[in-house]
Amino acid sequence: MKQLNQQKEAQSKRMLNFEELAQYIGLSPQTIRNRFYAGEFPIPAKRIFSKTLWDIKDVDKYLDKLQGIDG
Repeated sequence: MKQLNQQKEAQSKRMLNFEELAQYIGLSPQTIRNRFYAGEFPIPAKRIFSKTLWDIKDVDKYLDKLQGIDG
């Protein structure tokens, strides 16, 4: 139940932090952090004061461009 509430909350927010982004796209927060700090994360982030955040519009745009799996 708690996870469902967190997922609904993440979907209603415009800007997502590491944990909310992870929940939204189905990756672990640590995977996102590792790729982000290595300069390998494909979705651009924004810095707002000391926070690293992702605009859900950018996330959706990236996800919409992904190719489907053949087979």
